[in-house]
Amino acid sequence: MRIRILREQYCAKCKIKAPRSTGVKLLLQTAREPLRRVIDFGCSTWRNSKFLENLGAYVVRVDAVPDSKPDIVAYPTHMPIRDGAFDAVLFTHIFMFLEDKKEWPVVAEELKRVTKKYLVVETYRVKNRNALSYSPKEVEELFTDLTSIKKHVRRDMQNYVFTFPTKSYPE
Repeated sequence: MRIRILREQYCAKCKIKAPRSTGVKLLLQTAREPLRRVIDFGCSTWRNSKFLENLGAYVVRVDAVPDSKPDIVAYPTHMPIRDGAFDAVLFTHIFMFLEDKKEWPVVAEELKRVTKKYLVVETYRVKNRNALSYSPKEVEELFTDLTSIKKHVRRDMQNYVFTFPTKSYPE
């Protein structure tokens, strides 16, 4: 599983000291109300989870690799979570480690399904022959039905905050 490559070759050696990712920073700059329920999919150090919990959010950690001790073990094409159950979903550095790019549209739909307000997608280019290559445009095209409210795009890393033009769920 490519996601295991991420865990073993990148996450285990992560030297990032920032308390939260750039995507979370962008989300907090744009969110109009406090986040109550958040899915953190991907960062096995759970720094985003810890940061948001300290702000009062209830965070559910989701990962495809059980070694990272998530609350839910699931591959992002099939998440056992009800529709619109979370205010925000963080999808941190996972796209390039999925098994095949053919899964990307399915994953994008699944992410949109489980969130009701915000979707944060973070990608970066890794120098690993097992990682999928992509262009920022390929990632953006997965979410053309959403509104991009904030983004930070560099050649090596992309951070997006999307919201829904019209989507409502009962509180």
